Amino acid sequence: MRGSRALAPAVAGSWYPRDPDALAGLVDGLLDRAAERAPGPAGPVAALIAPHAGFTYSGAVAASAFVSLRGRAFDRVVLVGPSHHFGFAGAAVPERDTAVYRTPLGAAPIDREAVSALAAAPGFRGDDRMFEPEHALEAELPFLQRALPPTTPIVPILIGGGASSDDASRVAAAVAPLLQGSALLVISSDFTHFGPRFDYVPFANDVPARIRELDLGAIRTIESGNAESFSSYVAATGATICGHRAVEVLLRLPIAAHGAVLLEYDTSGRMTGSWDHSVSYAAIAAPALRPESR
Repeated sequence: MRGSRALAPAVAGSWYPRDPDALAGLVDGLLDRAAERAPGPAGPVAALIAPHAGFTYSGAVAASAFVSLRGRAFDRVVLVGPSHHFGFAGAAVPERDTAVYRTPLGAAPIDREAVSALAAAPGFRGDDRMFEPEHALEAELPFLQRALPPTTPIVPILIGGGASSDDASRVAAAVAPLLQGSALLVISSDFTHFGPRFDYVPFANDVPARIRELDLGAIRTIESGNAESFSSYVAATGATICGHRAVEVLLRLPIAAHGAVLLEYDTSGRMTGSWDHSVSYAAIAAPALRPESR
């Protein structure tokens, strides 16, 4: 029956709790503690960059991004992240009959009109198979479900592992009309993946400080809103930012031209005390323009 399809969670019970009450309590606690640590952006935001690892590691940083959404409402949330499992070029959206994206907290409604429009755009495909094993978007949904009204529609977009800067430009052009009015863009990306497990060991000394320096260099280019600077930095350093093409989508939109601000930063190496392998997490916000500044 039309509209009966759903995207199911792939990492519930492993990356975060499968039990709805346990998950709600965990996310609410992370959001509460984020509100206590820092006030967040001074005003409303147009876009967020948030990490997507297991909540034990990236949950606190992710909460620092999403806590700014409490008490707000949006016409839609456009959610863009990298495909970790498929090396296709371009981008994927759910199939047009797919109505919801499920987590243990319930069903997040998919904006099927927006998804249908994107599926017809250059460089896009409609294919649920791209989403079935993927955690990059799923990891953001419990935060959105607890911070925003549960009826807020989402537009899930996966950037293929073989995507180029030109693909990011095409995605940005297709997404731009969806961000008119009261809409939010969420970019899902972790930052540096360091260690032999990730085939990235560019230095052996002063590892914590040098990872931080590498990440903050990338973040400075994001804060400047310059897509070319960011892309050049990633190419020059080889920085293993898994969602770098998704970040480029943001940087190729007008909302990025007015800057962004780093809200919180951390690494799994600091948490575990082991730097043989470390993944970095950043929460970044791009402010919404006030009407008088448009």
